[in-house]
Amino acid sequence: MNPYIQQIAERLGLINPVNGTYIQAINQLLYDLPLSINQIEINSVDDLPEASGGTITLDDNKTYYFTTEIDLLGDRLVCGENTTILGASSENTRIKSTGLVGTALITSNYSLPMRHITLEADIALDLDGDGVTTALDWFGVNFTDCTSVGTIKDYSNFIMADSAFLNSGNLTFDGTIGTIGFDQCLFDCNSTNTVLILPSTLTVSRRFRVIYSSFIVGSGETGINVSTGTTIPTEGYILDTVNFAGGGTYLTGLDHTSNDALFINNRGITNSAANGQLYMQGNATTTTVSSTNVFYKVSGTTTPSVDNSKFTHSNNRLTCDAVISRKYLIQANLAFTAGANNVCEFGFYDSQLAGIRTPSRTKSTANSGGRAEGVTFFCVLEMSNGDYLEIHAANTSAVTDITVEQLNFIITEIK
Repeated sequence: MNPYIQQIAERLGLINPVNGTYIQAINQLLYDLPLSINQIEINSVDDLPEASGGTITLDDNKTYYFTTEIDLLGDRLVCGENTTILGASSENTRIKSTGLVGTALITSNYSLPMRHITLEADIALDLDGDGVTTALDWFGVNFTDCTSVGTIKDYSNFIMADSAFLNSGNLTFDGTIGTIGFDQCLFDCNSTNTVLILPSTLTVSRRFRVIYSSFIVGSGETGINVSTGTTIPTEGYILDTVNFAGGGTYLTGLDHTSNDALFINNRGITNSAANGQLYMQGNATTTTVSSTNVFYKVSGTTTPSVDNSKFTHSNNRLTCDAVISRKYLIQANLAFTAGANNVCEFGFYDSQLAGIRTPSRTKSTANSGGRAEGVTFFCVLEMSNGDYLEIHAANTSAVTDITVEQLNFIITEIK
């Protein structure tokens, strides 16, 4: 052993020259030393760095472990790089600042892990990362009596689990964020406020997701406001097993009809579904037949249903916009005219096959007046993003044009 270290060990009583246990004692000392340097226990406001101009600047690469309620008495926290805030429990560990109004309790431009702590403030947060390397990962974090939870802007990810908003709201996400995720959280909004706000200036590059959570939204309050101008991927607005209760407005902006929405197993709101429909009534446009037994796309101007969701319409075409592949029931009903006693065949043209789906092929014979009604055909298939279906027709009897006068074409997601 280095003689100098040996002398220190002897003076500290950490050496037993008889059996040599000084080595273990010194090793333990060296092991514990970085922990004591990098983790600071906060039992009172005096354990924090001294405030300057109302600002307490927390050190880089330090973990601050709060053991009780700490009142900053009008001061605020500015976090450094890799600052971590921990608490013993969100039930009895709290950071607040009596007299601090209009300014955020916690400000940071870096990643900021937080665990097991309650924040109480007029405005709790002002977090502005770099959108690439910075991330927020919170567990057991409560916001209590916050007029505004604040703003989170430009982070690669934000994940919050087993946490709560208690009489708190107005958390705004802005800039560019990869994933915004809440898991097993309780949101109890405060009067006249909105719990979560996603403005038109926000770009969500991957997903906004709330799962296994509950919103209590009273009269005059709003649960989630996702602006129709917010940039978010198709089916990237995910609400899964979320309960909404109270007399307020649960969702504003984007709703279940949006292609961006994926709402499943929720209570209090309408869950989303993938479905498409188009129709023609009294069509007089003729489908030209050049050869017998050859399928041609049915001509005419079709109208989409106002309830279409995740399907785009163009004349006699429904295109799947859903990102997630699903099974669908395809149904069509039509009336047509052709030559007297002509046998005509109908079916679904599938872009995946570049041909007619065999199970859907159905023949119908026109009467002596050249008309047939109530022609119905079905099919079940899986569709993916960009796949489309059309109604096609063939005359198997003669080179005689076909006019589909009435048409109802429906695609329904199979759960």
